[in-house]
Amino acid sequence: MENTTDTIIGINVTLKGNLHNKGSIQVNGNIEGEVRSDENILIGETAKIKGPVIAKKIEISGEVKGLVEATEKLEVNSSGRVYGDINAKSLVIKEGAIFVGKSTSSQTPGETTSEPEKNTPKESTEIIVEPVKENKDKMGFFGKK
Repeated sequence: MENTTDTIIGINVTLKGNLHNKGSIQVNGNIEGEVRSDENILIGETAKIKGPVIAKKIEISGEVKGLVEATEKLEVNSSGRVYGDINAKSLVIKEGAIFVGKSTSSQTPGETTSEPEKNTPKESTEIIVEPVKENKDKMGFFGKK
């Protein structure tokens, strides 16, 4: 994340309630409730969040159980775990990450309605798959030489 962090939730902190900030947030502890920023949210490897996470850019290395909405970009790192639906303009899920839920893309997250025809994504989601490193035997795709 390129912006400086305004708020840091430390590894030994447990917060029950909503956290809203105009600046960037870094979470290393536990939060039960909504986490919302007008800028970026960085969820560290030790973090556990139960509730919605909403920001421009979100990077997840820890665990989120709930809706995740990014108006610009969402990146789930290899140690990241997301159990809930995702709504992001750009989505990157790295190898090793866990994602259980539904992914949609729209210009403005939060637009979804209960009517399926109105809940159609407005543009496609960018999904980037990290390349698999070659093994020592120079095996080809699916183990064929």
